[in-house]
Amino acid sequence: MNKHIKSSVFLVLNLVLFLSFLPQLSVAQRTGYVQVNGKVRQNNRPIGGVIVKITCPGTIEQTVTSKDNGTYVFNLDLQKNYTITFEKPGLVSKKVEFNTVVPPDQSDIIYQNEFAMDLFEDVAGVSQNASMGKAVAKISYNPTYEDFVHDPAYTKQIQNEQDQARKAAEELNRMQERARLDSLNKLWNDSLAKVKAREAQMLAAKAEQDRLKAEQEKARQDSIARATADAAAKALALSKEQARLDSISKAEAKAKALADARDKARQDSIAKAEADQAKLAALAQAREKARQDSISRAQAEQSRKDSLARVKADADAKALAEAKLKADEKARKDSIQKAEADAIARKKAEQDSISQAQMLAEKARLKAEADLKAREKASKDSTARAEALAEARKRALADSLASAEAATKAREKQREDSISRAQTALKDRQKFVADSTAKAEADAKARLIQETAAREKAKQDSISRAQLAEAQAKADADRKQKEAEENKRLLAAQEKAKQDSTAKAEADRLKNEALAKSQAENEAKAKAEEERIRKQNEEKNRQDSIATAQRLKAEKDEQDRRAKALAEIEAKKQLLSKTNAANDDKSKAPPKPAAVPKIKDSDYHEGITEETVNESSRTIYRTVVKIDGTAINYQKIVYNWGGVFYFKNESNLTQSLFDQEIKNAKTVLNK
Repeated sequence: MNKHIKSSVFLVLNLVLFLSFLPQLSVAQRTGYVQVNGKVRQNNRPIGGVIVKITCPGTIEQTVTSKDNGTYVFNLDLQKNYTITFEKPGLVSKKVEFNTVVPPDQSDIIYQNEFAMDLFEDVAGVSQNASMGKAVAKISYNPTYEDFVHDPAYTKQIQNEQDQARKAAEELNRMQERARLDSLNKLWNDSLAKVKAREAQMLAAKAEQDRLKAEQEKARQDSIARATADAAAKALALSKEQARLDSISKAEAKAKALADARDKARQDSIAKAEADQAKLAALAQAREKARQDSISRAQAEQSRKDSLARVKADADAKALAEAKLKADEKARKDSIQKAEADAIARKKAEQDSISQAQMLAEKARLKAEADLKAREKASKDSTARAEALAEARKRALADSLASAEAATKAREKQREDSISRAQTALKDRQKFVADSTAKAEADAKARLIQETAAREKAKQDSISRAQLAEAQAKADADRKQKEAEENKRLLAAQEKAKQDSTAKAEADRLKNEALAKSQAENEAKAKAEEERIRKQNEEKNRQDSIATAQRLKAEKDEQDRRAKALAEIEAKKQLLSKTNAANDDKSKAPPKPAAVPKIKDSDYHEGITEETVNESSRTIYRTVVKIDGTAINYQKIVYNWGGVFYFKNESNLTQSLFDQEIKNAKTVLNK
């Protein structure tokens, strides 16, 4: 019977121990890893296309590319030592050493680790500095935090070294840029001096051309004045001719009025005289219009203003002639009326002299027709001469305009050719300066001594080519110095190039000032970031100290719990041995375990009450939680022989559940 009881007890203990180790066996079957994620930045802005290389001895290299928003993610196996490299053309590469070795009992955990990587441009070959090849951070497992953290002291040291190297490289880059700008300024000043010399020559040539133009304009104005005087003289002659014709017409009308005594004869004579007068007036007006049109067309080709002036003068003359014609017409009508009155008074006397008057009238008519034909022939001859003269002047004017237009086109073509050559030379110089600048900037990334020699050679080459280009430009300017338009456009192009260069220099100056300001701001930001990191590290160290103290306390409590558990197991073994001995000795009865103490709810107030009860064989640590009249009794009973038991009311609890429920109750009541 005793053997059976003993074997049953050992079987129960073995089963309990096996069940307690079963979760650890199941956990050990899983394999943990570290998931690393973060963001790559440049000047506090995310950048994509950064190659992230993960290398480890004895494994295949991994490669990950950051996305457009700069993020990346990859996994690292545990118990290894990795090197993580961040690379992108034009930027300085950075490395991070990541040690994933963890305690064996932590190898089944999946860890999360996040960090950001800041990259910057490779200025003046700063990537060749020895400090840039070192790892910027070392990350490893920290048992205190039970997580992967970096070494802040090492990171700060490397960051200081790299900052110093970067500042030195930026200073070198500024010196190289200043030397390049000095070289460009010297080239520009030399070119500006030559341009000013050419400007003086061109101004002198322009003054000479202005003088020639003034002489030509004066000659043209004199010619126009002479043509105007000739036209005025011709207009005066025509006016006199018209007056003579008007006088003859008036005499003829008077003679016809006197000759036609009879009504029919008088009316016929008057009608004929009026018809002749209208014909002469229409002919005179047609001739005058033809002359005016010819003169207007000829003068319109020269100048609109002169034509308007002549038209106005002709209009005034025409108005004067029309006024004179109206006066003559009125005098004629008055004469006709007077003649009619005289005819009525002398009607009887005229009967006797009809025959003589008819003869005289016929003679006068014949003479008037002859004179009219002579005048018509003279007028036609004069008109023909005027038209021929106008046509000759028109042809001469057309020839002059054609020759002037041809000369203008020739000068325009020469000016365009000269401008094209100047633009080509300017583009060649600009291209050469751009090529020289690009070469200087490319060579700036090499070693300082080699870059200085290359820049000096480029400077000499640029001076030689500039001098050659300037000599060619000067030769072209000498050959074409009489072309005022070309010189003017060339000056404008040079002035524009000067303004562009000045604007570019001003933009470069502003850019350098903005860069210096940005660098100062970055330095201020870096100092502020260092201060923030320092404070953060101090706060973290404080939190670490608190966490370490808490962890040490928890470890001490755990060690106490384990010691008590071992003591309890040992006590149980002793109890079993005593029980077996008691079973062997039937005279002794088995001891009864002490009962779990009960409480009365009415004895405790609302909230949490903690008390300690000392008994002869045990100590009771009691925590009573009373909420809304209902009390829960938590008791920790420690026996003198080493056993420790936890109860909720009369139910047995584990220590972790016992502590957790009391902690939760305190949290709820303290809110």
